[in-house]
Amino acid sequence: STQSTESSGINAEYGDSALLARANFDSSSYDAEKEREKAEERERIFERYTQGRSRTDDIEPWEEPNFSHYMKKDHYGFIHEKPIPMEPLDKKSLEKKQLKEKKWLRMVKHWQETNRVPDDLKSRIWKGCPDSLRGQVWPLMLRIREIKQSNEKQHGPNMYERMKEKARRKSPDIRQIDLDVHRTYRNHEMFQLKYGVMQQKLFYVLAAYSMFNKEVGYCQGMANVVALMLMYLHEEEDAFWALTSLLRGERYQMNDFFTPRLPKLFRCLDHHMVLRKKFIPSVHKHLKKLHYEPTLYATKWFLQCFLDKLPFSLALRVWDIFLFEGEEIETAMAIAILRTFKKILIKSNDEQLNEFMCRLVESQLDEEKIIDNLSEVLLDLRRQRMSHLPKPAIIEELKPSESLSTLPSNKKIVVRNTNHFTPVYETTV
Repeated sequence: STQSTESSGINAEYGDSALLARANFDSSSYDAEKEREKAEERERIFERYTQGRSRTDDIEPWEEPNFSHYMKKDHYGFIHEKPIPMEPLDKKSLEKKQLKEKKWLRMVKHWQETNRVPDDLKSRIWKGCPDSLRGQVWPLMLRIREIKQSNEKQHGPNMYERMKEKARRKSPDIRQIDLDVHRTYRNHEMFQLKYGVMQQKLFYVLAAYSMFNKEVGYCQGMANVVALMLMYLHEEEDAFWALTSLLRGERYQMNDFFTPRLPKLFRCLDHHMVLRKKFIPSVHKHLKKLHYEPTLYATKWFLQCFLDKLPFSLALRVWDIFLFEGEEIETAMAIAILRTFKKILIKSNDEQLNEFMCRLVESQLDEEKIIDNLSEVLLDLRRQRMSHLPKPAIIEELKPSESLSTLPSNKKIVVRNTNHFTPVYETTV
C-alpha cells in the first residue's frame, strides 16, 4: 500500500512536470508564431513601399489625382473642394516680394559661407520667411548638417540607411506607421498618391526613427511633423535629422511629447492653465465656468506646434518663429490665441466654443495681429520668467498608495548624454 502511494505520488509529480513542460512549450510555440507573423507583416508593408506606385491592386479610385485638382490647388499645394480663383499680384506687391527674397538670399548665402547666424535674422524671422526659401533657412536653424556629422562621428557613417534597414528587420511600429502615413495630409498634392514618392519618404523616415530613438519609437502626431519637414527639405534624410533636432535638441525638446504617457503634454496643459488664469483672467473664468479644459482645445496645439489647428500660412509663420526661438513659442502662442479672440470667447457657450476652435483652421485670420500678440505675450512671459515650463518633479520614492499598476517595479533613471543628438541610455537602480 505504501509502495502504491509512493508510486502514485511519483506519477503525479512527473505528471505535473510534464504538464508544466507542455504548457511552457505551447507558450513558447505561440510566442514564436506571433513573432513570425509580425515579421511577415512587417516585410509585406516594407515591400509595398519599396515597389511604390507599381502596386495598383489596393489603390482606391478616389486616391488617383485628376486634372481638375490642379485648378483647386492653393499656393501651398493643398487641394480644395472648389476651384481657387487666381489673383495675380499687382506690380508693386510683386516688386516688394522679389526685393524681400533678394535680401533673404544674400543673408542665407552669407550664413552658409560663414556658418554664423546673421544679426538681423530675428527681425526677419518675425516678419516671415519667404516660402520659396524655407527649404534653405529651416535646415540652418535646425542645424541638420552639424547633427548628422556629430552622430556619424560617434556612431559611424550611413546612420540613416542603417536605421532604415534595422527597422525593416525589427521595428515593432511598422503597422501603426503604415496606417498613419495613409492618413497624413491626403489633401496635399505631395501625399495624395498612395505609395507615391512622398508617402515612401514619410514611411521610411518614421520607420528609421522608430529604431534610432527607442525611448519614443513611434507615436501618433509625429507623422504630420515629418510631413511638414518633407514639404520644405530637399532630402529624405534631412527630414530624419530634422526630427532628431526637434525631439532631442535643447532648443525644442519635443521628445517627451511622444514618450509613453506623454509627460510634456500634460506639463504644457497644466502650465497653460496657470498662465491663462494670470494673463487673461476673464477668459479663464468663463472657460472654467463652462468646464472647458485645455485638453479639449490645446492638445494638438502643443503636440504638433499648431499644425492642423491654424490656417497653414499662419502655422508656417509660427513654425518659422518656433524654429528660431524654441519651445517658449508654444507656451506663448497658446495664450496669444486666447488673447486675440478674447471678446468672442467670453460670449460663447460650450457648443460655440467647440465650433470656433474647430473652425480656426479654416478661418480668414489677421495673421499680423496674431503674430504681434504672440510677440507681446512672449515678452510678458519672459518678464515674469514664465515662458519656460517648470521643471518636472523628481519622484524620489513611490509609496504603495501612489504607485500605478503599469509602472515597473524597479525605478529607472533616464540618463541623456550632454550631446543631445546621441541615443538615450537607461540605467536601472
